Amino acid sequence: MQLIGRDETKRPKPIGYDKKRAAELMEKYGFDVLILTSPANVFYASGLAVRHQAMNPILFALENQYPTIALIYRDGEESLIVWDIYDKKLSWIKDAKGCLTPKDALRGLKIFLKKNLGEGAIGVESTFPFYIHEFITKKFPQAKIINADDLLLDMQLIKTEEEIRRITESTRIAEKALVNMIEAIKPSISDIELIKIAKKTVIDEGAEGWDHFTMSIGDSDPEAPGIGLKVQKNQALRLDVGAMYQGYVSDVNRMAYIGEKIPSDLKDAIDAIIQVQNACQKAIKPGADPKEILSLAEKTWRDAGRKDQFIIIAHSLGLKTEEYHFFDPMKGGLKRKFEKGNVLNMEAWTLLKGYGTIGNEDQYIVTKSGCERISTLDMKIFKR
Repeated sequence: MQLIGRDETKRPKPIGYDKKRAAELMEKYGFDVLILTSPANVFYASGLAVRHQAMNPILFALENQYPTIALIYRDGEESLIVWDIYDKKLSWIKDAKGCLTPKDALRGLKIFLKKNLGEGAIGVESTFPFYIHEFITKKFPQAKIINADDLLLDMQLIKTEEEIRRITESTRIAEKALVNMIEAIKPSISDIELIKIAKKTVIDEGAEGWDHFTMSIGDSDPEAPGIGLKVQKNQALRLDVGAMYQGYVSDVNRMAYIGEKIPSDLKDAIDAIIQVQNACQKAIKPGADPKEILSLAEKTWRDAGRKDQFIIIAHSLGLKTEEYHFFDPMKGGLKRKFEKGNVLNMEAWTLLKGYGTIGNEDQYIVTKSGCERISTLDMKIFKR
């Protein structure tokens, strides 16, 4: 089916995808073809609105009937399989085939693989659908199907200027939602009302949707808000918002206290957490070893006089809230060193009796000489 009304010259440009870098990585890992099916990676490779926060998430809603599949070849060129009535010029990929059933998608995949498979090394995501795996092993028994998650991390961890712009704007929106939630805090307001305020703010500020809302009132479960729990005086609230702006996410957390004066034990814990964040920020630069930064975080915590349990995580974010953990207490410091263009979320937490899990969370970008904070919200506990 041929759609009309869209100028071929008005195709979108790649956001983070770089053909040259893709070709280098395909050569490095020895893949002839990379097959992508997950919404985040298909969006990255094609620009199509396949994610559930899209302005019209129809491709996400109907993916069981009309799969969207992106293919990357050894030279960095791409092909695309997408719902036949969807305007294919909404992607920068020109080599596209339409489908009206999953079988149509497999027929298109067969045509592309026959043309480009080469020696038969196919890279796939760890979430690769079984029905496609079964089809390939039947039609191309010589093919070697290999996990390509590491290749995708290599491809995506260094952000382009446009990706950084989108993450920065997503961060601004998340912080605006946090400010509006904090300003609305008063006795008897419920967690449901606060989440509604955050959701409205995210949309009003220009995001297409939200990634997450984590929230606790007192020592309630922060991972399961929205139960009608009401705020009372002399309580601490943990507010954690992630917006989705043009396909890219954010993740910012702040604490608030409702009462005449912030208790000293609560303030001291938050101040120590912020000291840790600031120390890590100063030490992170291209080539820095995550193991050393994690050791510095733990030392800074103890030097602040803290003897309680402490958790700090530095994770990349962009297409997803947690793309990769550079370090965390459970995994230690991992093998990838920091590079220019990494966008980080640094979150630090402790457990405080009577308050539950408390912490602070901000976003940063690794520059050519150091690490800059993207977040602009004051690093403190807010009082209401």
